[in-house]
Amino acid sequence: MNPRARVLLRTFSVTALPLLLGAAIQVPGQQAKPDLADATLEELGNIPVYSASKHLQPSGEAPSSVTVVTGNQIREQGYRTLADVLRTVRSFFVTYDRNYSSLGVRGFARPGDYNTRILLLVDGHRLNDNIYDEAMIGTEFPVDVDLIERIEIVRGPVSSLYGSNALFAVINIVTRHARDLNGLELSSDAASYNTWKGSISYGRTLPQAEFLISGSFYGSRGHNQLYYPEFDTPQTNHGVASHADDDQLGTALATVSSHGFTLQGAYGTREKGIPTAAYGTIFDNNGTRTTDSHGYIDLSYAHTFFGSWDTLVRTFYDRYTYQGTYICASPTDATQISPNIDAADGKWWGTELQVTKNVSRNRITGGGEYRDNFRQDQSNYNLNPYSLVLDDRRKSYIGALYVQDELAIAGNLSLNAGFRYDYYSSVKASTDPRIALVYHPTGNNVFKLVYGQSFRAPNVYEKYYSVAPNLPNPSLNPETIRSSELVWERHLSDWLWISTSGFHDTLKDLITEEPVGDSTIYRNLQRVQSDGLEMELNGQLAEGLEGIASYSFQETKDSDTHAFLDDSPRHLGKLSLTQPVLRKSMFVSLNAQYRSGMTTIAGGSISPFSIVNFDLLGRRIARHVDVTASIYNLLDKTYYDPPSTAISQAAIQQDGRSFRVKMTWHLGER
Repeated sequence: MNPRARVLLRTFSVTALPLLLGAAIQVPGQQAKPDLADATLEELGNIPVYSASKHLQPSGEAPSSVTVVTGNQIREQGYRTLADVLRTVRSFFVTYDRNYSSLGVRGFARPGDYNTRILLLVDGHRLNDNIYDEAMIGTEFPVDVDLIERIEIVRGPVSSLYGSNALFAVINIVTRHARDLNGLELSSDAASYNTWKGSISYGRTLPQAEFLISGSFYGSRGHNQLYYPEFDTPQTNHGVASHADDDQLGTALATVSSHGFTLQGAYGTREKGIPTAAYGTIFDNNGTRTTDSHGYIDLSYAHTFFGSWDTLVRTFYDRYTYQGTYICASPTDATQISPNIDAADGKWWGTELQVTKNVSRNRITGGGEYRDNFRQDQSNYNLNPYSLVLDDRRKSYIGALYVQDELAIAGNLSLNAGFRYDYYSSVKASTDPRIALVYHPTGNNVFKLVYGQSFRAPNVYEKYYSVAPNLPNPSLNPETIRSSELVWERHLSDWLWISTSGFHDTLKDLITEEPVGDSTIYRNLQRVQSDGLEMELNGQLAEGLEGIASYSFQETKDSDTHAFLDDSPRHLGKLSLTQPVLRKSMFVSLNAQYRSGMTTIAGGSISPFSIVNFDLLGRRIARHVDVTASIYNLLDKTYYDPPSTAISQAAIQQDGRSFRVKMTWHLGER
């Protein structure tokens, strides 16, 4: 069975039967909740967020710099992946090496990193795996973006609540509820590079419960030909990689809620062809590819006991698997191929208890968390001839306690202070505080002064993976960050809102990938400092035009040499505009992104670039149909991203102008 058929079959088997059973249940239509597209600018600036303090609060009162991206904005701007969304968020930037998408924040992105310094959540469930600590944001992200109700982005260190990986940001994906669909929803896409996508979702609210279930499939042949001048020889097809850029993804999500209980299951599997001859593989061979799969089951119970004790109990089980097939020349016969198989298998379960109680002027949140990584296996072997290179099997566990107090000092001044203690069976323990003063001098102004510490424990890949003897480094220490930030937010008028912030970060014991012969080793090498300023303007005119413009400046340097870090742009600019027309039945949107130049790990440079994307969304066409037409890289700019450590190219050219048409059928009340 070919890989695309396998993905489709898995997705269908997970979703089809429950969906057909749910379609047979008939209940009266429910009133949909208010659309955030109709909210005022003041309401949008104070959307309730959960992730900053582990309870709902207006974003203006959160002890962090927070951005909320709504599902309406995702659909109006034509975003296809989580990476597309994050590209447009201030101080964030995304690079792509034709396999994985990498996320940088405030000028910081390390070559060879797998987004380990970002904590990614889905409805509060931790998505970073237990092998690489990877936060997957491209097509490898296992949740369909059409199911996103909003994205909460909390900047700065938040280990005081979440533990490891929450160094630069916590990103919480909040999925849609059954009442948001209220029936059957079908969607179909056709796009450039022979790209197709289809999804089917069903949501229904019953007298005692509500449920949502969804499945999707994405397939793309990718570029027929990609040119890399580093391989421009007659022996390597003059630098042209043919039909090696394919991408297939299947996802499934199911959520059932009743009487405070919520059961959620998710699964995603992606197979991606690698056209760049990564890790010294044979160029122009479409057999080199990676497959990533992540699934979880999460059961939570939320209830208020005795009228004032808000309690959340959660238990979960996750599994993540990876297999890389790398087509190499045989070490014994250069005319033969010898596939190298690189694999990882992670399993873990855990539980969390959280209690929140108001006591006089204090809002106290406390809890504990336990994770049992009962499988953390890595392997590597050659097939022709067979030879075992790596067979590493690990187990570990993590226990944590945290507490946070929000004290209302006065009517316009509050203090948020908390810390978390994390005990790791494999590395030393960590205690991480956060303290924030939130001051409202007037109803339209808020100042936030925030100090926090966070850590990232080295993962088993960094400590134990090696294809050469004596190169694992189990003595790696956690890297830590100390961050200070001043935030000012103000409603300048009924139609204009501004947010500014200045920050200073110091990162110690930076875990850095270092080449050793034909292999690499991870060491605690660098001390890094980052200073920056950010500004964002959010406008909403009476005629319906909405816009967000942001600018970020950051200097991220090695503290010893004062040299700028690789893959670190100093300037980022973003602009998004949406204009409703024809009585809000059609939306015309445009977003533009600018990134300044940067140096690469090999000593080269990447030129600055700016691109523009255009989207046209027609809602309720023929009552039940939404139609989207999108043009990406409208001006057909040629631009490049820096290479990862896996490839030898000096730079990776990104896509030129491309197109997408999408139709969505809503077979229910809206």
